[in-house]
Amino acid sequence: RRSPPPPPAGFAYPAATEAAEAALGRETVTALLAAGRAGEALTVLGTLRPAVRERGRFRLLTAQALLARGDAAAARAIFDEGFEVADLREGDEALSETWYAIAERLVAGDGGAVTEDVRERARAEHPLPERYEFRMRPA
Repeated sequence: RRSPPPPPAGFAYPAATEAAEAALGRETVTALLAAGRAGEALTVLGTLRPAVRERGRFRLLTAQALLARGDAAAARAIFDEGFEVADLREGDEALSETWYAIAERLVAGDGGAVTEDVRERARAEHPLPERYEFRMRPA
């Protein structure tokens, strides 16, 4: 399957087109991740225009897809670069859940089991940065 050619230099997509791409991309990637198809999710993310792909929500989805594919270090690098999910509601735990899942995988190592000890070590060694704290319950 070939990608469409890039737009000419200076071309600006209408805002409605970008919004539709973001909505469809988010829905597609979320469904692919739920189906265990991380590689395909990353492919879809790679086809999105940069203005969409660089949004915080899509940075989070990219980190989740990388983690699901087994690349916890690359997923962590996205968090370390920093991003903000503008449409994240207070109480949504997607950021903290993803952060700790990455930390658990880093502590467990490739192929290692994520035990209760690994979970405790991950939380101690990789505390959630304040900028990603949206939980509405005690940490």
